Amino acid sequence: MAPGVGAITWTTPLRVDVDEAWRDVVTSFADDLRVALGWDVVIGAGDDAQIVVRRVADLAPEEFQLVVDDQTVIEASTATGVAHALTVLRQMGPAALWSVEPRTLASIELDRAKVHDVPAFGWRGVHLDVARHFWNVDAVCRLIDLAAAHRLNRLHLHLNDDQGWRVEVPGWPRLTEVGAWRASSPLGHEEDGRDDHAPHGGYYSAADLERIRAHAARRFVVIVPEIDLPGHAQAVLAGYPELGNGAAPVEVWTRWGISEHVLNPGEGALAFAEEVVTYVASLFPESPVHIGGDECPTAEWERSQAARAIMEANGFVEARQLQGLFTQRLSRALALAGHEVVAWDEVLDATVPDGTLIAAWRDSAKGVEAAERGLDVVMAPMQSLYFDWLNSSEPGEPVAQARQPFVTPWEKVYGFAVVPPGLDPELHHHVRGAQAQLWTEYIATRDHLDYMAFPRLAAFAEVVWGTATTAADFRVRLEEHLERLTAMGVRYRPLDPPSPEQHVLDHV
Repeated sequence: MAPGVGAITWTTPLRVDVDEAWRDVVTSFADDLRVALGWDVVIGAGDDAQIVVRRVADLAPEEFQLVVDDQTVIEASTATGVAHALTVLRQMGPAALWSVEPRTLASIELDRAKVHDVPAFGWRGVHLDVARHFWNVDAVCRLIDLAAAHRLNRLHLHLNDDQGWRVEVPGWPRLTEVGAWRASSPLGHEEDGRDDHAPHGGYYSAADLERIRAHAARRFVVIVPEIDLPGHAQAVLAGYPELGNGAAPVEVWTRWGISEHVLNPGEGALAFAEEVVTYVASLFPESPVHIGGDECPTAEWERSQAARAIMEANGFVEARQLQGLFTQRLSRALALAGHEVVAWDEVLDATVPDGTLIAAWRDSAKGVEAAERGLDVVMAPMQSLYFDWLNSSEPGEPVAQARQPFVTPWEKVYGFAVVPPGLDPELHHHVRGAQAQLWTEYIATRDHLDYMAFPRLAAFAEVVWGTATTAADFRVRLEEHLERLTAMGVRYRPLDPPSPEQHVLDHV
């Protein structure tokens, strides 16, 4: 960024000259200004336009150049680049430009400047667990808006678990009639043994998911659906016990943690998994699809005569190798349908199909292992990027997934290295980017989701864009950014007073 001299003034109506093919991206910008300020934006204004959008073919897909002057010029090769530039313009103005409640401003001023920007990483994601607690379409679309405001470009939806199945699937009605509802949820930590005895549930129809997908597309966010099998399957087995390993009938789980009830490794269960995963994938054309693959207990397989016979037939020596049958089957079906396959890093414990994108959650070393095996990786280590962990070690924090000393303040997030230290430079190209996780066992309301996500997600956004500096330097920008979050109605966690070290750095 190169600052200019002086400022420009905008008033309504704002006039924008843009290629007709990119009208939609400016329409979204216009809608945002109309909500925030009640301003009008005239698209296709010709020579007297205050903003001119130009197509420059040799820029990267998310790259943009922006000159803020008497006539502001945006240059990009794609609509995504234009969207990023328009986001920057809103950031350069007053926080009122982000308001979700009508404000009254007769004019706004923007400092003259030149900006040239492009992200360091192509995968800049946030994950939302809609299985442990269900989030309706409006709540998901709101998170998409917040992600896009931070120029994040992936929303990973965790659509099933032991505690609930969240997608209506033709031919399998009991997945939602039974599997989408549980009788109770824990209060406090799992080991506290307290329950709310309140039914909880919900699910998405195909129309609901289309609405989410379309909203995300308008914000240049790609939805990554996840169906996590063969583990995390108790909600499935509550509706279809024949897919299990012969255990007694079960209900949708009312505990947190990991149920031992998993799909059996027979043809019927494999075919079921393939059918539901490919159906969900069909609702998100061309999106990557996450097949889970994590935390699959093997106790039922070890006790099952049928599972042992399948192990023998495949030459397996350990029960955990049976998970590879699901990985191979689902990966092959999704690849044939044109989808990239994403899986949690446990799939590294068995044969992994070429081209599988690994989400490294257990630690960064799993990302290194994936890269060394020639696989691309999205870094998602729980030690830095699980936002269901405590914000601080201060008393009074809401109950979180892990107790102290497992704490992740925003400063720790800001210090995260997307490319793991020590990774051979020749393998750096395997690191696609990173993703922050919002698991929702202990997050049941919108305000609590905001509190756990922000300001950590704002810190993460700079890290994964590739522009992180120091925590002290970022804090200055963050304090200003909190005004935007307030305008957007975000109930973020307030900042603690800066440490003495930060205070010194802030005044150097």
